[in-house]
Amino acid sequence: MATFEPRPDQNQKGLVICNPPYGERLGDEASLLYLYQNLGERLRQACLNWEAAVFTGAPDLGKRMGIRSHKQYSFWNGALPCKLLLIKVLPDQFVTGERRTPEQRALEREQADEQAIQPAADPYARVNKNGNPIKPAPVVVEQARLSEGGQMFANRLQKNLKSLGKWARREKVDCYRVYDADMPEYALAIDLYHDWVHVQEYAAPKSIDPEKAQARLFDALAAIPQALGIDKSRVIIKRRERQSGTKQYERQSSQGQFTEVQEGGVKLLVNLTDYLDTGLFLDHRPMRLRIQREAAGKRFLNLFCYTATASVHAAKGGARSTTSVDLSKTYLDWARRNLSLNGYSDKNRLEQGDVMAWLQASRDEYDLIFIDPPTFSNSKRMEGVFDVQRDHVELLDLAVARLAKDGVLYFSNNFRKFQLDEHLGERYKVEEISAQTLDPDFARNSKIHRAWKIQAR
Repeated sequence: MATFEPRPDQNQKGLVICNPPYGERLGDEASLLYLYQNLGERLRQACLNWEAAVFTGAPDLGKRMGIRSHKQYSFWNGALPCKLLLIKVLPDQFVTGERRTPEQRALEREQADEQAIQPAADPYARVNKNGNPIKPAPVVVEQARLSEGGQMFANRLQKNLKSLGKWARREKVDCYRVYDADMPEYALAIDLYHDWVHVQEYAAPKSIDPEKAQARLFDALAAIPQALGIDKSRVIIKRRERQSGTKQYERQSSQGQFTEVQEGGVKLLVNLTDYLDTGLFLDHRPMRLRIQREAAGKRFLNLFCYTATASVHAAKGGARSTTSVDLSKTYLDWARRNLSLNGYSDKNRLEQGDVMAWLQASRDEYDLIFIDPPTFSNSKRMEGVFDVQRDHVELLDLAVARLAKDGVLYFSNNFRKFQLDEHLGERYKVEEISAQTLDPDFARNSKIHRAWKIQAR
């Protein structure tokens, strides 16, 4: 579709019939916005004066093509209610913000008025009824005109990009959060990963009209490529809802495409499509860099290590050894790739197992420990259920028992209602360092995580 051009010898009006995807799965409609926009762009650019018929189960997406339909028919495709949109591809039906000079408008009117087009001697040329050749009108199409709310959203994005971009370039930060529900009606988290955009839509509360919420989402998605100057094909869209168990770690897709990004002098692999999370928690960037600064000559332990990005930083900082523990073989394989990508293999252990059981069995000592547990986990590969609020005291007692003299343990989690047990301060030196572990891209969202520095008394 992206490269379609009419055959030059077919100089009569044509008909395009299309049955694009509907977005049957949750969140798919948002991802299809750009497909419908592109369909509208191709019709306006390549099929002027033609007709089109678009059969869709997502009429709201049909509106995003930027061309009015002059007639609609209702159908059922199995159990799915659908619409057949009939469209005349004429300039006066366009509802996008295309920019045309008066000369181009005149040419368009001339073409639209020519009902009696005759073949010329050259079968690839077009002439009017007076025998004069008709030059194709170059339609210069801008991106779709934004709604008032969409333009406000674009303005906020550009403002954020301007201020955070200066900081990111100065600090050599390759990926960062550029927007996090700054405007309540546009409940999105938008992250830049080098030259990709990762968009997460927070599910709207039940009090919000679903149609209004979806219209705002489409307005925001239309604005993102324009505001950030990134091609629509590099925008990845996901929907984030309240998760239970290990659902947030389950595979969402199976494209298997990894992108290399850089942070603090190390290279890390992210996967923007296959999982809800990308393999790199951006809010923990300051913590990872702190670990890199403090790791020289130390034995480092990374519990609930995920893709072991903190272990890569520790190795970069000159750690004597790193040990990374996680229950997931998938993430440990990913961790192995992250370590190998930076030339680290020996002295970097990867252990698969339930963290609590692993700690109970371990007798090793560590100088630096990092723990960033999930809020809740009920994996089939572990006994019982892990709940960070209920189980953090036992977890920290087991971990501190593995600390060498003068060792340091960093503990963090992102459970918004989490309360550290007050009695821990009687047994250990406990200092909350949450404010020190937030970079400017998360300054607006101070509750993204909380973090503590813990040492034995």
